[in-house]
Amino acid sequence: MNKFNVAVISDCSVFGKSQSHKGIPKLLLRELARSSTLHAIGWNGHPAILDPLNERNMPTLSIDDTTEWPTGRRRPRMAEIARIAGVDISTVSRALAGSPRVTKETRALIDQIVRDTGYVVNEKARALRDGRANQVLVIVSDIATPFYPEVVQGIVEALAQRGINVLLGATLRQAKREAKLGKQLLTGVVDGIITITGSVPKPILNMQGFNRKVVAISRPVPHEGVTCVTIDNYAAAKEVMVHLYAMGHRRIVHIGGPNLSETYRDRRAAYVDFMRDNCLAELTKVRSTDTFNEDAESGFKIMKSMLDEGPRPTAVFCATDELAISAMAAARQANQNIPGDVSFFGFDDLKLAGLMSPPLSTVSVPRFEMGRRGAEVLFGQIYKGTTASTKIVLEHRLVLRDSVAQIR
Repeated sequence: MNKFNVAVISDCSVFGKSQSHKGIPKLLLRELARSSTLHAIGWNGHPAILDPLNERNMPTLSIDDTTEWPTGRRRPRMAEIARIAGVDISTVSRALAGSPRVTKETRALIDQIVRDTGYVVNEKARALRDGRANQVLVIVSDIATPFYPEVVQGIVEALAQRGINVLLGATLRQAKREAKLGKQLLTGVVDGIITITGSVPKPILNMQGFNRKVVAISRPVPHEGVTCVTIDNYAAAKEVMVHLYAMGHRRIVHIGGPNLSETYRDRRAAYVDFMRDNCLAELTKVRSTDTFNEDAESGFKIMKSMLDEGPRPTAVFCATDELAISAMAAARQANQNIPGDVSFFGFDDLKLAGLMSPPLSTVSVPRFEMGRRGAEVLFGQIYKGTTASTKIVLEHRLVLRDSVAQIR
């Protein structure tokens, strides 16, 4: 099984942990959320050491040409491989890079010497020669947000197969932090950026061809030419409304996310349009959170106020599973039976949704596939010169569980 090292950077201190690519432990995520600004997931067995908020720090690897091996012997250098093979250093370099200019016989000889001597290619030096960092920065708003881990896993898995490191930076929803993270592209620390925040760091907007070095995932960014991998949020939300209507619900309310997000605006628009088109405009009721980091508290508060105001809804369509789960808690506190008195429908299909009592009906968003496709697009644009569509729409699906009841 492939292993990825995780390096947590906080005030120039580095903590390493070997971790399977299947996921990052929740305890580590919580610690990252509290104390770190960026961590790196290395593909080659060595943690990439980087502090994005200190521009003097450049990526380093934990091995260099003076490393002592367990046998007590110094690691062989390329010059020694060339001397043993009886060729120039440039020939060894081309052979290890897979150049067709090296004959099969010479390449076979060099490969055998490399195996016999235990020579390891210095990827750091190669990257410097190529003028590339072979690293990509993923920008998220909050590293503890449950939507992100599967997206990041998809990114890491796709890029690890291609020899590219992944750095993960959290803006904590601060423009200053986002700007400093973005400067890593300008200084050459990274070759490209994947953003899951719905925005692009301002310092890179004047960079020539920046739109080919940036890919957005889930939330589109307001910049022409930047590819976004997402789902059709309007269509997904409309399907939710069709289902609730078919189950007999008419007093349906919507608890939405911040209006600043195109994603949440599309979900809200589908709700409003459906209510209007089905002669239910007078029953339309939308309450939205003000910021992106208060889903747990806001869902509870909004639901409580709706129950206090009356008339009480028979169904609640929430823009995220987090909002739905917290709204369900408010309903239980008010002695409302779920789904007997009030039904709930979420969005995202977080793992916790299926563990609720009753299990939460929701919209499944292909988070891992989003990450994988986004990484492939960015890799192609940066390293292969390919061009992708500016919007890649993946399929969603409704997951019908027990949180929605039929109205008799």
